[in-house]
Amino acid sequence: MNYCYVILHYKNETDTRKCVDSLLEKASKDSRFIVVDNGSNDGSGQDLEKLYKDEPQCEVLILEENVGFSKGNNAGYKLAREKYNPDFIIVTNNDVVFWQDDFEQNIAQIYERTGFFVLGPDIYVPRHNDHQSPLFKNGITADELERELSEYRFYRDNPKKFNRRLAIHAFKNMLCSNVSLIRYVYTALRGKDNMDYKKEYEDVGLQGACLIFSKNFIQKEEKAFDPEPFLYEEEVFLFYRCKEKNYKMVYSPDIAIRHEEAASFTNANKNNMDRLNFMLNHHVIAREMLLEYLTKEYKK
Repeated sequence: MNYCYVILHYKNETDTRKCVDSLLEKASKDSRFIVVDNGSNDGSGQDLEKLYKDEPQCEVLILEENVGFSKGNNAGYKLAREKYNPDFIIVTNNDVVFWQDDFEQNIAQIYERTGFFVLGPDIYVPRHNDHQSPLFKNGITADELERELSEYRFYRDNPKKFNRRLAIHAFKNMLCSNVSLIRYVYTALRGKDNMDYKKEYEDVGLQGACLIFSKNFIQKEEKAFDPEPFLYEEEVFLFYRCKEKNYKMVYSPDIAIRHEEAASFTNANKNNMDRLNFMLNHHVIAREMLLEYLTKEYKK
């Protein structure tokens, strides 16, 4: 089996090196790692290029400008697809650490058993003691999305209130991940899907910090993400795209990664208010794109 990893880099060289180092230790010797410098323009992409110039498993693709999460990953996916013809492309954030000795072997076994198009691992966030995947069973309705969009427009005008919400949200996720009764009660009260990260699921929403695309997907699709929002909602677009085309999505706790969660984004935006304003603006833009997409889907 041929594995190719796409690692999206933006300014935080420390985390990218940590990610690549974990792959050099845990991945097979014939795997390939493509680091996509997403228009950092701070010299970090060139530093990584020099650092790995004698490492045959690793190459660095430098983009002239920051094109966002979807397009940046698609650039690496396209290079991996065309140059290496892999069985699996693993698209991962740079603030992810791979620690399983049998990560790739487990991917192959899950593929043989399920024939997945897209696979998601257990994504553990040590900072919050939280497990981020799977995200949902049934997606979101247009009415639910309109309410979300209204909320984010409000928070865009009131970023300090959103900052408090982030802290509460992180605490809630920690409780729900670790106490099944609290998770059940919370999801029942909110009308949300009751998801247990310890169980395997099919055709569910997968968190985008690490996604594994099999040859079933690679042979059919020129892009990993389509449409291409700059930031946010990529996983929801992917869910509906796979649903429309009958591409099987699988979540499995048999593969796992550690996610340092937004470390590169935080380092790239030192001022917290600037960071919040940037986030909220793209939360709104991405949801506006998704609402337009879903409205067209429901009219079919």
